[in-house]
Amino acid sequence: MTPVLNPQSEIRNPKSEEPFQKCGSCGKAWEHWRDFILDPAVRPLGFQAVPSLPDANLIVFEHRCGSTVSVLAKRLRPFFPSIANEPTLPALFDSESCNHYCHSLENLELCDRPCANARDRRMVHLLLKMRREEN
Repeated sequence: MTPVLNPQSEIRNPKSEEPFQKCGSCGKAWEHWRDFILDPAVRPLGFQAVPSLPDANLIVFEHRCGSTVSVLAKRLRPFFPSIANEPTLPALFDSESCNHYCHSLENLELCDRPCANARDRRMVHLLLKMRREEN
């Protein structure tokens, strides 16, 4: 079952006529966020938390051309109402209550902590689920 998405999820980048994402190496462009996420030539590689600024968290993907393409997590949040509607939480990165999953880019483990980074990790799992269900 596909996660419930925002009804406007098929809209192009709402702030411009630019594609959702473009590979900086080969120039491949994806018009819609779903085209990018579901493209078999793109593979989720990891999650990079920015300790003091969760809105700068990145989801890192590997592109078939050999390059990586990163997307700000906050650009994807609006497409997942369950994530977007969560209350704003503090980042617990490296605190005593942190699971320390965000210390390693390739660690995509779900985190149960009340943390802004855990929210984005849940979103990564929703993206992974979308990919599995599409194939």
